[in-house]
Amino acid sequence: MKTHLLALALAMGLPLLASAQQVPAIQNISYAPGSYIPVAATHHVTQSFPPPNAAPRAAMPAGVTTGEDHSYIFTFGERQPTVVCAPLHVCDVQLQPGETIQQIDVGDSTRWAVKMARSRSQDGKETSHLIIKPSEINLKSNLVAITDKRTYSVVLESHKDRSWMPKVAFAYPDDIQANWNAYFAENENRQSSNVQPASSNAIMAVAPALDFGYHIKGDKPAWRPVRIYTDQVKTYIQLPATAKNDEIPVLLVIGPGNAEQLVNYRLNGDSFVVDKVIQKATLISGIGKHQERVEITRGGN
Repeated sequence: MKTHLLALALAMGLPLLASAQQVPAIQNISYAPGSYIPVAATHHVTQSFPPPNAAPRAAMPAGVTTGEDHSYIFTFGERQPTVVCAPLHVCDVQLQPGETIQQIDVGDSTRWAVKMARSRSQDGKETSHLIIKPSEINLKSNLVAITDKRTYSVVLESHKDRSWMPKVAFAYPDDIQANWNAYFAENENRQSSNVQPASSNAIMAVAPALDFGYHIKGDKPAWRPVRIYTDQVKTYIQLPATAKNDEIPVLLVIGPGNAEQLVNYRLNGDSFVVDKVIQKATLISGIGKHQERVEITRGGN
């Protein structure tokens, strides 16, 4: 009887019932494995795969800058970072070069795959990585990574309708301050040997077409710049003499969308020297409620 009814339905061009529809076959998809070198982990994790070549950029969170390799850079200790991931993609969280992971704990180790990996630079220095991948969307968890130098506490989020963060790194205020301390120690040794560094006045003497049209506003720390100018090629930010007795600031350039970006700069005498003409930037020192900020704008009054 069922056979006759099926034949009759086909002859009349009637659609078949949903239960008779065919289910598409599942295709086998193969991926090339990543180039990471795994080390012993505290959780069983699945194989992770490298992100696509053209990954979408996530909206820049407050207090986060971008590096030259388009990574999201959190200032360590300023706030608890949130890393946004997505299924079928991996997030690469890079720690400080030379830092060794000792333990990882994941709040939801069932739906979040986390493994450790290492990369090696040309000078032979190793960098530890956390390779993170969620199995579903709309997940929220956290992880704690303990290294031989510090403890990282990271919030993990998984979204489908939001861009993910392929690469994440950290800036370390303690290291920046240590570099400044080393510079001042070297500067004092040079002065005791009657070898004077170039001063801002010496720079001004040879710099053509100087433009002093910069406006400074914000807090008034001991390191607040006393003069800012450009020679149309470089920008010079002169610090007061009292700056060496206080916490030296970090310079961040303000890019499109008011996003703060790291920029390469050096200290020549008493001035920051940036190899570009700055239009807008921020000087920052300290963290949390003790943070001090000074904003720099070209063309201000």
